[in-house]
Amino acid sequence: MRWIADLLLAVVIAGPWIQHAGAKPQFNSVNKYDINGQPCPMRTRTGNLCPQMCVSDVQLCPEGYGDDSCPSGQSLCIDGTCSDACGDIPARNNPCGCKFQYPPEDAKGLVPCATFPDVTIEHYNADDLSQLTDFCSDKFNVSGSAPFWGDWSGDQELPDDTEVSSGRRFWAGSQCPKAPKYGYTYKEPLWIGAFSCVGAEVLILLIWVVYKYLREIPIRRMRHGESSGFTTGTASAAAAVSSEKITAKEKPADVESKTSKASSDDTGSESALLVKGFKNDFLGWIGFTSVLLVSVGWIVWIGFWVGDYYGTLGEADSLAHYDSGLLDETIIPIWLFALVWLIVCCIFQRRIRNFFRIECLPSEGAYVQIERELNEMKVSSASSKIVAYAKRIEDGFSKLTRSNFHVKTCRIERTPHTNLRYFNYMCTRYVLNEDTRQFLPYKFDLGVVNSQLRRHADGLTSEEALSRFELIGPNFISVYVPNFAVAFVLEMSQFFYLYQIMVMWIYFYWNYFILGVVDISIILLSALVKVFVSVRSELRIKRMAEHSEPCDIRRDGKWQTLSTIDLVPGDVFKITAGMHVPCDAAVLGGNIVADESSLTGEPLPIRKFPIRNDQGVFDQHGASKINTLFSGTMASQALPTTATDGSVSEATGLCLHTGTQTDKGQLIQDILFPQAISFIFDEQLRLVFCILVLYAIIVFVLAMVFYQTQPSAAFIYAVFSMSQLVSPLLPAALVMGQSVAATRLKKKGIYCVNLPRIIMAGKVQFFNFDKTGTLTNEGLEFYGGLCARQPDEVGAWTFDSFVDSFTALPELMRTAASTCHAVAEVEGGLMIGNPVDIEMFKTTKCEISKTPTPGALDTIIVPDQNLKLDIIKRFEFIHSRASMSVAVRDPRDGHVHVFVKGSFEKVKEHLDSTTVPGDYIYAANRMARQGGYVLAVGHRDLGDISVDEMEHWTRDDMENGSELVGFIVFKNMLKEDTPEAIRKLKNGSTRTIMITGDTALTGVFIGKQAGLMSEEATVYLGDVNKAGSITWVDVDREEEVDASEIEQVISGSVDYDVELAMTGKAFNLLIEQDQIRRYILFTRVFARMLPTDKLAAIQYFMERGITAMCGDGGNDTAALRAAHVGIALSDAEASIVSPFSSSDHSINSCVELLIQGRSALATSLAGYLYLILYGQTMTFLKIWSFYFSLSASNNIWIWIDAFINTLMSICVSYSGPAKKLSKYRPTAQILGPQMLTSALGTVFINFAFLAGAFGWLYRQAWFRCNEFDSSAMDISKWWLLADSYEAEVLSIVCLFQFVNNGMVVNFGYLFRRRWYRNYALVFLWAVYVTIISVVLLAETNWLNCRFRINCGTKSVLASEFDLHPSFYIEDYSNPLGHNVIPTSSRYELWGICIGNMCATIIWQLAFALYPVHSYTRKKTPLRRLQIKL
Repeated sequence: MRWIADLLLAVVIAGPWIQHAGAKPQFNSVNKYDINGQPCPMRTRTGNLCPQMCVSDVQLCPEGYGDDSCPSGQSLCIDGTCSDACGDIPARNNPCGCKFQYPPEDAKGLVPCATFPDVTIEHYNADDLSQLTDFCSDKFNVSGSAPFWGDWSGDQELPDDTEVSSGRRFWAGSQCPKAPKYGYTYKEPLWIGAFSCVGAEVLILLIWVVYKYLREIPIRRMRHGESSGFTTGTASAAAAVSSEKITAKEKPADVESKTSKASSDDTGSESALLVKGFKNDFLGWIGFTSVLLVSVGWIVWIGFWVGDYYGTLGEADSLAHYDSGLLDETIIPIWLFALVWLIVCCIFQRRIRNFFRIECLPSEGAYVQIERELNEMKVSSASSKIVAYAKRIEDGFSKLTRSNFHVKTCRIERTPHTNLRYFNYMCTRYVLNEDTRQFLPYKFDLGVVNSQLRRHADGLTSEEALSRFELIGPNFISVYVPNFAVAFVLEMSQFFYLYQIMVMWIYFYWNYFILGVVDISIILLSALVKVFVSVRSELRIKRMAEHSEPCDIRRDGKWQTLSTIDLVPGDVFKITAGMHVPCDAAVLGGNIVADESSLTGEPLPIRKFPIRNDQGVFDQHGASKINTLFSGTMASQALPTTATDGSVSEATGLCLHTGTQTDKGQLIQDILFPQAISFIFDEQLRLVFCILVLYAIIVFVLAMVFYQTQPSAAFIYAVFSMSQLVSPLLPAALVMGQSVAATRLKKKGIYCVNLPRIIMAGKVQFFNFDKTGTLTNEGLEFYGGLCARQPDEVGAWTFDSFVDSFTALPELMRTAASTCHAVAEVEGGLMIGNPVDIEMFKTTKCEISKTPTPGALDTIIVPDQNLKLDIIKRFEFIHSRASMSVAVRDPRDGHVHVFVKGSFEKVKEHLDSTTVPGDYIYAANRMARQGGYVLAVGHRDLGDISVDEMEHWTRDDMENGSELVGFIVFKNMLKEDTPEAIRKLKNGSTRTIMITGDTALTGVFIGKQAGLMSEEATVYLGDVNKAGSITWVDVDREEEVDASEIEQVISGSVDYDVELAMTGKAFNLLIEQDQIRRYILFTRVFARMLPTDKLAAIQYFMERGITAMCGDGGNDTAALRAAHVGIALSDAEASIVSPFSSSDHSINSCVELLIQGRSALATSLAGYLYLILYGQTMTFLKIWSFYFSLSASNNIWIWIDAFINTLMSICVSYSGPAKKLSKYRPTAQILGPQMLTSALGTVFINFAFLAGAFGWLYRQAWFRCNEFDSSAMDISKWWLLADSYEAEVLSIVCLFQFVNNGMVVNFGYLFRRRWYRNYALVFLWAVYVTIISVVLLAETNWLNCRFRINCGTKSVLASEFDLHPSFYIEDYSNPLGHNVIPTSSRYELWGICIGNMCATIIWQLAFALYPVHSYTRKKTPLRRLQIKL
């Protein structure tokens, strides 16, 4: 074992090229010359200097130091103490053995005399042993002469007055020769047991590898294509669950019902899955158990030797033949082997269990191992060759260890009735398809048209429901959240913590026990913070995901009360008011109002209508959205409806999808298993960590160089340095800042479900807004109407003059306004529906009857005419047609009137062209240009027609051929605070863009009002003409613009204020032509955009920079989810539609989000910078310690790690956000110019002042010739190395630097409050500076003696300084006996430290942050994306 330790240490030391240095400074001689260059005089030394006298008979001891030195009745024992019974004292306690395990024969029988008391020797020369022995002989009347221990043939002269005629005596004790090194025979039972365990493990692993190889030959052949039976193995299984849908064969009749088909479905993940099957094996179980036992065994084994160090298993060092050096050389290789073993287990922890199983086909295994590649979304705004190179190294390591895959092992189970094999992964059930032999998630296709869905109105049989239940599993998204203890264990199993914990074993071993407890507490605190934040977030998701309640389900033709968990596709269930919709369902009957705010962010309840019994295509995310109830929403109202024949239709729904196949389920999946995002912050953080590791290795080598005389001690000191350079608080620093920011956002009514997105909000470059309900008020105000008429039977249709009074409109227009809508009134009188429809209906002063006429969908009461109008058919508004229509029966003549209402462009397509005035588009655009929300209204009189005749009419059948009634116009008013919020965003260097479904001209008008563009800006609007190409028109001049002028705009060569706007058609055409990327950054308004168009626009912006989206939900959902930063203006606290939701419907929430995001980013960087500066300061402290072979005191280490570092790290994160957005965004580059300027400048200044402090020290007369000489010390006893002037100066300077580093990173007011507003940090800084100043400047007191500063041995303090402290002081180990600095010199040193603090603060303020940095930024700006704000 010893040769292994020597070999390892020799490799690290790097061989013979290093000159032998010893444990003393290499570039200066200790105590050789005084300040004037004269040789140092011999000093007077006081203490227990006289060697131990060892004799063959106590009668040879000097008088008073033999048996006569003991009280009456006691005798002098072999350990030099007096006792009544000396027989139980072990022989090894005899100092005359000189700690030799096997003393020479001549030393046997020697016993010690009583220890001589302290003496004072003037002109003491440690190298002149004769001076020492002569002095001690004279002092204690040692007559005769005696050689030193080991000089067995030396001349001896016994005293004449002794009664012993012959005998031997020697000087021993401090003059003992170095004990010879003893090694192990490795035949000791301890080593035999250890080698047996290791050998057994190696044998078990070898046997298992060979056995596994032979057993897996068939599967390897399949993998290489030698057998077609591998179709369900890795490759095809991955394909089966890739992003493409692969339909399995239809199941037999017991799985099908009413044309429904069971088909495979994708997982919703963005990468393919690699699936492998495994079987248990008894031999593998033995192998896996052995790995667990060996892993635990390594820890126990280390603990065993640590216990031997402290003597808890017997006497100290007993297992190492009482040789502490041998114990060091034993534990180091054991620790290294254990570290390597545990790191390997940590890297492969998710695969190791299956390594000890036999691989087989997934369809035949008892377990499946699923691997999903972790594809990162890269949003880096800058890059460098160094970062790219580091990323390549990381990618190479990831591919080597396959750590770039998320690995999960799932148990294969069987369903209780059909005995199907399945497993659950990502909250989804995968069932073995017996035809294809693949595990697939199943999805039931109930039909693609409304009539097919209607056929399922009778529900399922119990057998059908059971079969489907076993195929797709329970309708319940079970979110596993480990309890706090389990989550903590999982966190601690990560590599970073594993490494830190292993280092703590070295701390505990080498008498760093107290400091080890402190550092382990810091590590645990860091982990606890992360676990607390993580578990709290997961529990919130769990509350959103998991829900069940009783539900009436139609089974076997009758209603049964079951749980919503039992629902399967094809089930029909009752919908009741207040019910949380348990699945995605098609409405079969009833009058239903749904609150979708928690799912989509839509602030107003939405009315849902039963699906028709026709051939219309059912698209739950398109035209059929108004017929669909979504899982996770709430049914605010559910009322039955009455048909013309008097039959009542209850509120019922047809279950379409359950579990993770619902929209809610997929959102929950996205939250639980998010795609990794690679922010530039994260990219460079990896490189910084690598730099710190390399730097730690350099420090490691320096320790080995300076401590060559004791390589084992050097190795342990080097491990200490590495552990302190990479702070254990690093993992918690970022999480802490994000958590504080999330708490502040919550107080502002902004809720966050994805903490990492907070710092991304700090780098937002593009902020996109929906218009209606976001920039403008939710509701509209009636503005007026413009009606069309035909002057005579043959004349062209024209517009009348604009009417701003609703009552002045023709009756036909008023009737259209009162009936052509989908407004409903719920309990309490609240009206729900489209905000435009609500405002329009309120303007009519009509009422909705609470009891509609039988057969009517709604009955509208016109009070002033005492008239009831029955709506007998309705086609609701859909985005693709941008219109809606109703059929209304007028009881006065029985005629059915059709009214169609919608965007003037779309309605025109259904109008009788002869009724359309020639200035139709011009008139509509004129009102839109003034900010009007323009709706066109058409009309048809069908005469006296029955409802049955219209039952199967399509929308086109009902709407085509309508005559124009005119335009009804509303004003979309801005929110009062919108212009101010937009101004703040633009002042904050954020480009604001509008993406709306409204008309382009209205968008331009609102955009100018809101301040997205100036009132004077020229706006060019792009739209697709009849020829299928894009035409650009000047909005104000209404003139076509030449394409060359548009090219000048997008090339940035125009010298006037110009903005671009485009319609959805133009947007899609540019996508088809692959030209959209040239226009995207120059377009201010995107109009007539469908939800899919909004999503595409966001994705194009995301290619160019950090992109945010703000909307009120509904048709913004996809865009809100896709954006880097999405914020839904929703009342729902836990909306899962986007990372952020705000209960304050003002876009000031967007401003607040950016303020907090920038603050969180700046604070996170400050926290990291502080910990890096902590590591650098610690490095200086360590390098100086290595060079001089000294150390700070134990209490100083505790104070640094437990109080300064931990508390200041926490306080840095509490720096508040700035009051307003700065024109700059904070840097996200840890290796950017600003961070490097701050860090390197501070490091250099600290280094210079530390070096200067030691230069000052070597110019002090009171120091020279009193220097610390470590060559006379055992440097493994680190606690003895703090009692010197060098250690005192080093400790004081570094303490000031540690404290001031926190203040340095606290500066900066652009993104955070000014430094003095961080009250906790400023208070802590002031307290620490005061304490350190008191410790340095005050006379000897209890506090500075605890730190071993300006203190000394009591007797020395009394004799030298006339100080008589009453508290306990452990004796100083240095020859001087104290390290009290003269008063004037203390103030000089204090001035150096204060100067150091001032210099770093000035550097930070003048160079890193403000004047110089600002000047440099202006003169040499970084290459950034140039965009018009």
